[in-house]
Amino acid sequence: MWFEVEPAEIGFLESSRFRIENGAIINASPERVFRILSEGEGMGEWFQDFVACRWTSPDPHGAGSTREVELKAMAVKERFLVWEPGERLVFTITAMKLPLVTRMVEDMRLERLGDRTRLRWSVHYTPSLLMRPVHPIAHAFFEKMFAMTTGGLTSYATRHPTAP
Repeated sequence: MWFEVEPAEIGFLESSRFRIENGAIINASPERVFRILSEGEGMGEWFQDFVACRWTSPDPHGAGSTREVELKAMAVKERFLVWEPGERLVFTITAMKLPLVTRMVEDMRLERLGDRTRLRWSVHYTPSLLMRPVHPIAHAFFEKMFAMTTGGLTSYATRHPTAP
């Protein structure tokens, strides 16, 4: 069963009260990191509990494209708001299998550092009424999950600085 999530627009990044921030220096070019993030390459290696990534819109992918990402404990439907190869990727969650949030946007910014990339990955959200009583615990859990995911992405990109 899917729970609808209010699709957010790019302005939500400025107005959200709740966020998770992560960053890393990755030993791969911004173009390579963008491809890994946007294509879902190797997600089974770098995203804990990953099951599947399915595009629900036709090629070519870009702003407006949609996909579903399935994890062991939950799944989300995503719609891309910004698609700037080598620079930035932003998507909003439009539905999820667990009623955790009422709005959510993920913003991944890439900055070239010679032949490396600085990744700034922020998650902006509004917790659902169901989550509010346990929000501090849930926030800490998801903060750890996104930090592990960022670390996994960093390791994957270092092992695969070019397409496998």
